[in-house]
Parts: sequence; C-alpha cells; structure tokens
Amino acid sequence: MEEYRKTIEKVKSNGNWFRQGKTFRTSQYFYFLDTGTGKVYKVNENVFRVLDCLFKTNSFDNLYSINMPKKDIKNALEEICSGIDKQNLFSAPLLTFNNIAGQNLALEDNLTKDMNSITLELTERCNLRCKYCVYSETNNDYRTFGIKDMTFETAQKAIDFLMEHSSEDKRVFIGLYGGEPLLRFPLVKQVIAYVQKRYSQRDVYYSMTSNMTLMTEEIANFLVSIKNMSVVASIDGPEEIHDMQRTYLNGAGSFSDAIRGLNTYIRIKQSSPNKDIPIAFSVVVQAPYTKEKFEKINSFFKPLKLQYPCSVLISYVSTTSTPEEYVPINKRPENIWTDDVEPDYAYDPIDVWTLHNLDTKNFSFDYFRRNALLEIHKRTICDLPINTYPLNGCCVPGARRLYVTTTGDFLPCERVGTQLPLGNVNEGLNIDYIKKHYIDEFIKQEIKYCGECWAINVCNNCYMNCFGAEGMDFSHRHRMCRNTRKRLSESLSIYHEVMTLHPEIINDLNAVVIE
Repeated sequence: MEEYRKTIEKVKSNGNWFRQGKTFRTSQYFYFLDTGTGKVYKVNENVFRVLDCLFKTNSFDNLYSINMPKKDIKNALEEICSGIDKQNLFSAPLLTFNNIAGQNLALEDNLTKDMNSITLELTERCNLRCKYCVYSETNNDYRTFGIKDMTFETAQKAIDFLMEHSSEDKRVFIGLYGGEPLLRFPLVKQVIAYVQKRYSQRDVYYSMTSNMTLMTEEIANFLVSIKNMSVVASIDGPEEIHDMQRTYLNGAGSFSDAIRGLNTYIRIKQSSPNKDIPIAFSVVVQAPYTKEKFEKINSFFKPLKLQYPCSVLISYVSTTSTPEEYVPINKRPENIWTDDVEPDYAYDPIDVWTLHNLDTKNFSFDYFRRNALLEIHKRTICDLPINTYPLNGCCVPGARRLYVTTTGDFLPCERVGTQLPLGNVNEGLNIDYIKKHYIDEFIKQEIKYCGECWAINVCNNCYMNCFGAEGMDFSHRHRMCRNTRKRLSESLSIYHEVMTLHPEIINDLNAVVIE
C-alpha cells in the first residue's frame, strides 16, 4: 500500500481530500463525484470505501483501519491513482482571489448597457399575513409588514432607468410586486400605460405576483388584454396545506378566495387573444417535508396543468438567518467516517420503491423530483478541472434583476435584506459600492468558507442569508450551506437511481431550459 502514499498525499498538498469529491450510492451501485471535472464515476464497493475514507478523514493512515483485505485496498488504490494520473481526477485547483469568476465581471457594461429587468414594489401593504413571509415580525433580516406605497413618479423613474441602461434590441422585463400589488391596481394601470406610450418600440414583458384573493373580472379583463403579461399566483397546493400558512390577519385561511380569484382570471383569460401565455404558480413548501405532502401538492397541480398552460415554481421556507460559528470540515457530523456502507443511503430507502414505480409518462408533473434531477443534470462537466470558480449561485447585482422598493431604493432582488442598497432611482447604481460590498466582500467570504467544500461547483446559494447588520457575513448562512450539501447528496443519489431505472427521464431533461 505504501507505494501509493505519495500520490495520495499529493492530492492533500492541493488543499485536502475533503474538497476533491463526494461518494454516494444508490440501491444497486456505488459512485463518486469529482469536484474539479464535475464527472461522476461508477465504482466497485472497495474503491467506494477507500474514497469515502479519504474524503471524510483526509488521511492515508486511516486506510489501514478499513475492514478489508490489504490486497483489496491496494487494488482500489491502484485504480484511484490511475484516475489521478490519467483522468485528471481529484485535481480541483485551490480557491484564490484570482480564480473566482467575480473578478472578471464587467460590471460597468452589465449595469450600464445590459440590464434585463426591474421589479417594482408597488406597496408594502398586504391583505394576508402568511406565517412564513420574510416580512413577518419574526424575521429580523427584512422589513416588517409596512404601509408605504410607491408613487407613480418613483415607478416612472425606475422604468426610465431600466430603458436607459438596457439594449434597445433586447426584451426587458417589468415585475409588479408587493405586498399585494392588486391593492395598487390603479398604479398597475398607470405603469403599463406609461410604458406603452413612451416605450412603444421596446419589447416589454410584464409579470405580476399576486395572492389572487383580490382578483375581479375588471382586473382580469385588464390583465389579459396586455400583450406579454404573465401572472404568478401564490398558491401552495390543496386547501389543507395552503391554509396552514397563507392566512388573513384574523387567522382565517385564504384558499377559497384565492381559488375564486384564480378561476375568474382563468375563465376570462381562456377567451382572450393572449390565452396561451402560461400562468405560473409560486408554491412555498413548509416543514415538515413529507412524501405525503409532496404527493398532495403534485396531485393538486397536475389537473390544472392539463387544463391550461401553466408552470409550478417550488421554493422552501427561508428561516431567519441566525449567525452560527463555522464548524471546520473535519469536525462536521456529516464527515464522521465509519467503515460501513449499509446505512450510507443519502436518501430514505422508501424512496427506492418510489423511484422504481415512477409514472414516467407524467414525470413532468413530479415537480419535486424533477427539480432535484435538474440541478445535477445541468452541472458543468469537462475533461480538465474547472479553473475558475463561480460566485456560487449569485447573479450580477442589479443586472439580471433589480428590485425597486416603494421609496425608490435599489436592491439585488426581493429576497435580499435592505442592509446594502445598490443605489436609488435618483442617483442610479453605485458601481464602486456594488463591487466592494457585493463582489469583493463575497469573494473574501467564499475563499474563507467555500474553498474546502466539495459542492462549490454545483452550489446555487446566492446573496440571500449572507448579510448581518454590518454587511456581508457568511455566519448567517452556515446552516443553509449544511442543508445545501445534504440536498445535493440526495439529488446525486436520486439522479443516478433514475438514470438506472428510467434513462428516458434523464434524456428528456436535455430539453428543459433553466432561466
């Protein structure tokens, strides 16, 4: 075995083994993900056990503790070292200030020529008091339910700013948000009339996120008459699930009013020239996360999708980002090594039965499993280790989406707190400020905390939960990082289980576009 020590220790000299990959398994096979190339390899049980020991202990000496004949360990090491020498495995470069993509962002161009969309916070007011809302009194990182309304002048300035800082030959998007935007329906009409009159030559798409409880025939008739207007309906599923969280101030459920409003909108929309524009459902799932709950939500939306064009957007409740001490990777419970492969399923064994019995013809309606597969399917895969690391799942602040508060402040999006505004409608975007507080500070934190993580190239965590009262502070997102690693481990296992059982589902994912 000792003849392989030098090669194994060489990997450690490039950081550590923790960051170079992840072992996982399905009901039948053993695999590992190589961090640097994004490739997944199917291996035998012996190679799996040796790699699992290396990834979790970062120690060659611990290989002697594996309950396996030394000859088998030696053969496994030979296979692993061959992969290092011939297939560029376990060679992900160290994370430094110079190899993070954010260093090369053309902020000036992105923010002066290539803006894409704005979201207007028409009002802070809302007629519901959803228990998981980021604006509830229990969440200290965001404003609480407010009473401020956006003026038409502020909306006008925001629209002008978008048009002046985007390419005339590209489509732009204007989002109408709240609070509940239908509380400001007159302003909705004003905004659209202004755009249609002043920017008639531009290709403008609109979207409005609504709880649908205030939808009337008058409002529906107006919305369906607007070219390129899409509605995002906040409905969490069947009544028993929806009404657990989406309530009025008095605690009463909002499901019946939301469905009445939805039916009104759909009925009028189906007889309009714009009937083919899909409606999107924004579904927020609250713990506990059970198969029964997921199946009920899937079953609720499946018949709706058969009736008219629609999509379902799944998200999970964002808990308050309580700061935590960072736990070094070698002390995390997830990296405690035991020489035992039997309990090493990353997901509930009951899922094995579920995956064996998938309804492949209607898999597009299985929103939860499809999303889990997509984040693995769409990862970057290459022959040589990726030499530039992303800013996790962060967008270019202010370019892809710009959130405009009722008072005219600019934020990256509605999910980021108000601690560090990017600018405002009167003064524009402060590019130097954005680079310092959103790019450079993020890079410093990423180097400190993400450099030893195997999930760095498949992580989609963004600026949400990255801020404390003083600015960028990753201690607010350590819990989210743990959950992300757990979710990605589960997704790797589920993806490769489905690849074995239903390869046609994996092939169909090639046609899915993630925006």
